[in-house]
Amino acid sequence: MLRREANMDLRQRLAQLDHVGSLGTARPRRAVQSLEALLEGQEVEGGSGRFLLCRRRFPRDHHHGAVRLDQALALSARWLSRLGRDLEQMDFERVVFLDTETTGLSGGTGTYAFLVGLAWIEPDGICLEQLFMREHAEESAMLAYLADRLRGCGGLVTFNGKTFDVPLLATRFLMKRQRFDLEALPHLDLLHPSRRIWSLALPDCRLETLETRVLGAPRAADIPGREIPEAYFRYLNTGDGWELARVAEHNQRDLLALIGLVSRLARTLQAPLEARQPEEDLGLGRMLACLGETEAGGRLLTRALEAPLPVESRFRALLHLADLRRRAGDRQGAAALLEQVLCEDPAHAVAAEEMAKHLEHRTGDLPRALALVAGVLERPDLTPARRAALEHRRQRLVRRLEGGTKVHPDLGRRP
Repeated sequence: MLRREANMDLRQRLAQLDHVGSLGTARPRRAVQSLEALLEGQEVEGGSGRFLLCRRRFPRDHHHGAVRLDQALALSARWLSRLGRDLEQMDFERVVFLDTETTGLSGGTGTYAFLVGLAWIEPDGICLEQLFMREHAEESAMLAYLADRLRGCGGLVTFNGKTFDVPLLATRFLMKRQRFDLEALPHLDLLHPSRRIWSLALPDCRLETLETRVLGAPRAADIPGREIPEAYFRYLNTGDGWELARVAEHNQRDLLALIGLVSRLARTLQAPLEARQPEEDLGLGRMLACLGETEAGGRLLTRALEAPLPVESRFRALLHLADLRRRAGDRQGAAALLEQVLCEDPAHAVAAEEMAKHLEHRTGDLPRALALVAGVLERPDLTPARRAALEHRRQRLVRRLEGGTKVHPDLGRRP
């Protein structure tokens, strides 16, 4: 039987243990605290050995910041199928949110996941489990329990898990000769839709930034992720669980943030025209357009352009809206939007290339098409691939203007 959850919040208990005396005296030396005592975890034993398991429960209507967590279940199969090829098979009633804390940030066979955090939504609440590898000998037992927990689940939700968490755990299963195909599970990696919607509205798309700015749940006194590997190594040397208790709280916040982001994503996709920041309109409009929701995407892009936007963001909105109109058959409308960009930046690479295509294939204005391409080719910041494509277009335009005669290398370039 797992021990009952303590009434006092973990952060409060840590603060009490580390508090400074009322007279402002020096901080008293803190006694070594066992991880088991700090987290009130339960040692689990099985055929592969033992490990430490900590369980927490939250009410189903628990809020993380401004978001109610069980609204994550409203993310419909319709939207999941658009967010990823394998996601139409995901059963959100049985999905597991996963986040790991590791001995390194680069992955590889020498990196271990010493803490695996799991969370899922049940009919009577939200369950959170944290699996601790207190020493390397406990890894096999921890992985065996993880495989049993995930076997038959409805899929995984992570943040950057397709790049880091899942490949790392798959490697550890392989190294321990345990058969479990973690990578076969349907997997929603929230990093990618988060970037598409919020990257233009935020300074970055780290999970902590999204938690603060999108969910309204800023963290206080959180241990930075870069310090977590060293905290684990100190625990191995000293047996003092103080820092790992902070890591456990960090991991718990990550899991709650994952559920909160899905709740926010579900709400955003269900009601895309709710009022929001113009940059968020731009990101969501761009994503919806890519997912085939062209009407809603176009309305959001148009609304974003009605508000003051930074120059580059405005150019992005104009270009995406031009692409939508071109795909809808409104080529003149698309060209008018491209002209708005070129009026401010005649050498804008994307706008100039798209306008050159329009001029060459729709209006026959080859001289202006050639001038636009030549102007962009003078930019020193072009990628090799774009420069090669533009040079190929320049050569073709020159040939067409010369009536098929041999191309001189300097033709079509500005003096």
